[in-house]
Amino acid sequence: MPPPRNLKELQSSQGNLAFIRRFISNIAGRCQPFNHLMKKEVSFQWDEGCQNAFEGIKTHLINRQVLGAPTPGKSLILYITAQERSIRALIEQENEEWKEKALYYQSRTLTENRLKYSLIEKVCLALFYAIKKLRHYFKAYSERLVSRADPAKFVMSRLVLYERLATWSIVFNQYEIEYVPQKALKGQALANFLVDHPMSAEWEISNDFPDEDVFSIEILLAWTMLFNGATRSDGAGVGVIFISPEKQLLTYSIMLSELCSNNAAEYQALIIGLQMALEMGIMEMEVYGDSKLIINQLLNIYEVKKDDLVPFFRWASHLLKGFKSVTLNHIPRKENRMADTLANLATTLALSEGETTNIPVSNRWVLPSVDTSYHKNSNTITIATNDDED
Repeated sequence: MPPPRNLKELQSSQGNLAFIRRFISNIAGRCQPFNHLMKKEVSFQWDEGCQNAFEGIKTHLINRQVLGAPTPGKSLILYITAQERSIRALIEQENEEWKEKALYYQSRTLTENRLKYSLIEKVCLALFYAIKKLRHYFKAYSERLVSRADPAKFVMSRLVLYERLATWSIVFNQYEIEYVPQKALKGQALANFLVDHPMSAEWEISNDFPDEDVFSIEILLAWTMLFNGATRSDGAGVGVIFISPEKQLLTYSIMLSELCSNNAAEYQALIIGLQMALEMGIMEMEVYGDSKLIINQLLNIYEVKKDDLVPFFRWASHLLKGFKSVTLNHIPRKENRMADTLANLATTLALSEGETTNIPVSNRWVLPSVDTSYHKNSNTITIATNDDED
């Protein structure tokens, strides 16, 4: 097979390779040196790098590994990897001799906008495209995913699910995929797969993948708290959500006993959440709220100009000093579904006169002010905690 002499012959060769791409490991990476010749306004110059890549493809086709057919009843093994400009996947299955046999290769060159993804997001993208392309395998077999990071766990642990994360989450949860950390090589097919996907020496190691091989760990705060307050003409309420290190949710719906401004409700939501956290013994926490005013006042970016907010500001500042480590973060409501959920939950609990609801547990909370001169302005709040039913 002679090398292409012009753009038309290169396009023909690319089309032929695309037709047999499932039999070629890392076809996207192998074609990378001459892919730029396919772009508009680029003169066709077949240099040494293009020729070496072309010869490498020819050598691989001559010595290619024969792919097998899946055996019904046995689970499949999916290997995924991500690099700077491409993502790849390999599906294998163990035969009767407990040796892994390659079934399908997949690779994809990243577009310009996806080159900006973080390394862990590229791994998620690799799994997403593997599921889309090999959907028939995922529907018929259970899968064991072998990778340096768990894409499904990463997506589910995000506080803010923007568009692509939400799409990935929906797709990942449709199939039975068991994650297995990539710690050691097993089988010649996997060894060949990794050899075909070398990492560039210029690509920096990312600590999106914590393991003992690179001696890096990801430090996460133990707990996360989200708060929100809402008011309407006939009542006010707040909601608080705690997320434990194991990603379990603790939700609290709180009805305020007195009408107040929306900013006062936001402050009371934060104060109640901080009090709960301290009583639970939480010393390190990230706090998220959708009130830019409250967050910036506590960060001393904004001044507290309204007198009715001063007691709440002082008491919240006092409670924050009780933590070993706490960070305050503002989340725009349009970007955070959790904040919207809290607001709706809080508003719903502000019952109109004559309305009733079942509340299993009831306590009373009093918000004292740090300065005794503000004690008369303290608010009494009734808290209703709804326990989830099995």
